[in-house]
Amino acid sequence: MAISKNDGPAITISSLTKLYNVPRQKQKRSAIRDLNLTVPNGEIFGFLGPNGAGKTTTIKILLNFITATSGHAEIFGVSSEDDNARQPIGYVPEQPYFPKFLTTLEVVKAHGSLSGFGFGSSKVQAEDVLKDLGMYDHRHTPLSKLSKGMTQRVAVATALVGDPQLLILDEPSSGLDPVGRKELRDLLLSLKARGKTIFLSSHLLSEMEAICDRVAVLSSGRLVGEGRPADIVQDSDKAIVLIGGLAQLDTLWRQDAAALNAEYKLDGPNVRFTVDGEAAYPLISRLIGHGGALISVTPERETLEDAFLRLVEQDLAA
Repeated sequence: MAISKNDGPAITISSLTKLYNVPRQKQKRSAIRDLNLTVPNGEIFGFLGPNGAGKTTTIKILLNFITATSGHAEIFGVSSEDDNARQPIGYVPEQPYFPKFLTTLEVVKAHGSLSGFGFGSSKVQAEDVLKDLGMYDHRHTPLSKLSKGMTQRVAVATALVGDPQLLILDEPSSGLDPVGRKELRDLLLSLKARGKTIFLSSHLLSEMEAICDRVAVLSSGRLVGEGRPADIVQDSDKAIVLIGGLAQLDTLWRQDAAALNAEYKLDGPNVRFTVDGEAAYPLISRLIGHGGALISVTPERETLEDAFLRLVEQDLAA
């Protein structure tokens, strides 16, 4: 069965529930509860949640490694239980494992062959992917000699070698250093520019905020937030005021901050104040009156990590 990759969403999850038997107990434990999710084609979609939230269980159902208790999932309109649904997918598990005696090139080339490439083509494809991931110089190195971060790059290479339309990545940045994370981030953005869809599970929320078109937040198997990162984070009623020239006014500006209940911290030669919005102008007036220099005023806004913690804490408290 041919998979149409251009019509409709890449992933559709409808009323998905997965229950597990609990040993020596009569009740069942729910890993996912009535999950509904749509992943548009051609986007980077972040799948967030604390450990045990149901992210990996959802991924295993999408890949038909396990079956759902109820509900269903589709890949480009094909049921995830149909073997054909896996044809356009490249996958990196949370803890990839490869035979340690094989070299980097041998592992990636083998996955290229499994994707349908002939011997010569799989070697060319494998080398191209290893170049993209900065691993070409290590192509003849046995995996037993690689660091954890390098092994993780090999795992990403095995997912990419078949030129999949959909990448499902479960913690792909695990073990990567800052340079490796940047290279991976740049690669994912370049794949998106080529029309690929990327379903990405990660705990590195600052990176998710930087590259994801949309995110979904799971808590205890339930969807507690979904949308563009900018839609999930919230503004507050506080303002961030950055003031310079206060070095000679130590006592005065601290008194001003205390009088207006403003929090502050040093920011190089400047002082950054966090204050209720209605108190921002009085604070600025006082500090300028003392000889301070206004540098900037911005509304305080959550980061994606702040929003994630808020949504999970609200769910746990409910």
